[in-house]
Amino acid sequence: MILIHDLNEIQFKNYFKHTPDMSLIYSGTAQKKVVTQQLLWSRYYLRLKFNENYQLHQELEERTYSFPWRQHQFVSRTQLERKLGKAWNTALGFTYFVQSLPQDPSVTNYHNQTELRPQFEIACLQKISEKLSLHHRYWLEFRYNEQSDHSFAFQNNRFRYKLELRYSPNDHFVLKAFDELHLNLNGGTQQNIFNQNRYGASIHYKANQNYGFELGYLNWFQQQNSGIDFYNRNIIRLTFHQSIDFTKHHNN
Repeated sequence: MILIHDLNEIQFKNYFKHTPDMSLIYSGTAQKKVVTQQLLWSRYYLRLKFNENYQLHQELEERTYSFPWRQHQFVSRTQLERKLGKAWNTALGFTYFVQSLPQDPSVTNYHNQTELRPQFEIACLQKISEKLSLHHRYWLEFRYNEQSDHSFAFQNNRFRYKLELRYSPNDHFVLKAFDELHLNLNGGTQQNIFNQNRYGASIHYKANQNYGFELGYLNWFQQQNSGIDFYNRNIIRLTFHQSIDFTKHHNN
């Protein structure tokens, strides 16, 4: 019989790692490590309205570390949206995602890894009053990671739910506050089921029906693959919005 108090630190770790019934107790004793980072996200968001039911959305976003400055990620996301009525819509899309590794801004000798993400979305805009609304977005991603031979292999599915509160005091401004949860569903992610959480707020200024600018802050709290290490990221996000309504051009 092994007495716990007779084990040194290394023996203690090995004992619990190889004892199935006690492995969860050992993982719970590990110390959580949180790395804080500062980032700047710069985004271009284009909406193309074909008719009352269909729109194409195109996002281009450069994500960089701030201190020190270095690229972190690049995102290109395309979605075809269809209205399902006054409140609901659905969309099919594809994301081209590039990440610079390792995720440490002090490392200058980094490499890029590409990820491909087909995705499905369903969303609902819930009107609370004339100026206040809640937007619910449900998102399912199929994630394929680039391998060493430049092929792509399926990694996992990820489910995302975003709740956003919107307040429009007039026709030119929209104030937003949101929270978004990311969950890994499969693909060997037992230690990383909770993938990340993002919350933040922004102010969206609409110069006219075609152009707008948005300034926001978001906090990105992400669990690493170890299950006990985390990133805590403070992000300033700048967005330039452009909308093109082809129905108006057709009517003219």
